[in-house]
Amino acid sequence: KMPKKILVIDDEELLIRTMNRLLEKSGYEVYTAKNAEDAQVMVEEEEFDLIISDIRMPGKNGVEIVRAIQTLLASSNKKTLPVIFVTGFADEEIEKEARKLNPIAYLFKPFNNQELLNTVQQSVG
Repeated sequence: KMPKKILVIDDEELLIRTMNRLLEKSGYEVYTAKNAEDAQVMVEEEEFDLIISDIRMPGKNGVEIVRAIQTLLASSNKKTLPVIFVTGFADEEIEKEARKLNPIAYLFKPFNNQELLNTVQQSVG
């Protein structure tokens, strides 16, 4: 069967590499985007099973990016995607906005790799 496709949105090169390795080793197909524009283009071109997004990024933050992606998918009659948010900071305002998008998880950095994998497996199998 086809591997599940995961879109990782993060501007940190190191974190992207770490997640990439971890998820690919576990049999997922991983695509990465560093900003809102890249993420949007990918969602238009590919069908994903899950989004993992950092929250703090230059330009649009992760919550804004994911909200835009879900709106885009809904407007083209595609199903919206499960989301895992990752953040290094507690920020009540952003967290409140993030929770409106019903993420399946909200992980704080530095997260444990196993914790991330378990969360991914629970959401997409």
